[in-house]
Formats: sequence, C-alpha cells, structure tokens
Amino acid sequence: MVAKQMIERPSARLILLDPQDRLFLFKVHQPTVYDPADPHYGPFWIMIGGLVDPGEEYAETAVREAREETGLVVEDVLWIWSRERIMQWRERKVLHRERFFLGRTASTEIDTSGLDEREKSWTLDHRWWSAGEIAASAERFEPKDMAGRLEALLRDGPPAKPVEFR
Repeated sequence: MVAKQMIERPSARLILLDPQDRLFLFKVHQPTVYDPADPHYGPFWIMIGGLVDPGEEYAETAVREAREETGLVVEDVLWIWSRERIMQWRERKVLHRERFFLGRTASTEIDTSGLDEREKSWTLDHRWWSAGEIAASAERFEPKDMAGRLEALLRDGPPAKPVEFR
C-alpha cells in the first residue's frame, strides 16, 4: 500500500471586528475535517478565511475571503497570530499553515451569497459575537481559546509581532 504524501495548506483567517468590538464568525459542520490531536466532529464556530491561492499573499487572501464570504470590503489588515498543525482533511492528513489577520469594518450587514456550493453545504449559521458571549457560550469555537485570545487582543491591542500558538 502506498502512503499518501502529506500536503501543505496555507490558509488565512480574518479576525473581523465591528465598531462594538464584536467578532464575526461562521458556524460550520464538516465532520471529515478535524484536528486529530483534539478530535471534534460536531458543529463549531470559525473565523472568515480559506486557502491562499497560488501567487497570492496571506493578507490578500484574508481580504478576498472577507469579500467573498460576507460581502464586506476590508482594506487594512494586520498579521497578529500564526499556527501550524496537522489536520485530517477528509481522507488525508494536511499540514495547515495558518496566519490570522486583524481587520475592522464599520458595517455589520452580511451578504453570504458569495459562498460557493461546497461552503454553503457546511455553513449552518453566522453572527457577530462579543468576547463575553464567546466566554459564556457552551458552543465550540476554533481556536478553542478564542474568548481569551479576543479578550487579550481587545485589552492589550495587537502584538508588536505575530504570536505563534498551537
């Protein structure tokens, strides 16, 4: 039997905040995509984001994904967090290389018509969340420590250089 080679998946995520410092998140359910080190097969909440296209910079991806997934135009983004981890991505393991960017918007009007059919199939809901609502919720968030990360970001401001976490 021939082992499948692990592929790398460069991804950008957008920490999109509104004027009230609420974070925009999607609720998704795709049981065949999970972290084997901490498997979770139920629905969970994630930030805007996706695969970095060939020739595209991570920051460009974060901005593009915001426009495609929410209809919002976000111009200035700041790289603040990084993470690398091995994920189960359907039938194979994938090395996820993620960069998280901070962006702000004045609008809270969301238009998800730009989601493709695959994205629509696993997207259950979307909403703006305060750090307190995330902390008080029994729902699953990705990253799991999102409430604490968001609270620190709002309290301390962005880090001087990107912070790596697992």
